[in-house]
Amino acid sequence: MALYKTHTRFNIFITLPVYVFIMFYFLKSSNLYIFIFSSSFIYSTYFMNPDMDLANKIKLFSLRGILTLPFRGYSLIFKHRGISHSPIFGTFTRICYLGGFFYLLIFFLDAPHINKTIFFNILKSQSFLYGFFGIFFADLSHLVLDKISS
Repeated sequence: MALYKTHTRFNIFITLPVYVFIMFYFLKSSNLYIFIFSSSFIYSTYFMNPDMDLANKIKLFSLRGILTLPFRGYSLIFKHRGISHSPIFGTFTRICYLGGFFYLLIFFLDAPHINKTIFFNILKSQSFLYGFFGIFFADLSHLVLDKISS
């Protein structure tokens, strides 16, 4: 199995440039969508990868520990190398878990400046779709490297 640093280097320096090249030259995606895809790909590589089922083992008082804070509960629900390492279901469960975490946060805050309908409009947008695929392809790259290195 590849280590965390190996996964991040592989995703950021090898697969991300390939995906961006494909989006720019073949899919003719706009710069905004390439930015959204790349941002979600990078976030997923560092803080939302298939190994988030081990988030409770990351040192909490570090940058990585703070940014993986929402996944502390996720790591108690899902066992390592379980559904989290499934190409489609793993991505879907982490997105739903993170979305549910933020929805509950918004629900309990119920502040007047937080509009719940905006939250659902974001889920229906094309920007969300590009963000989803950024996370999905980061996960896919992670899982491919796991397969290659095992």
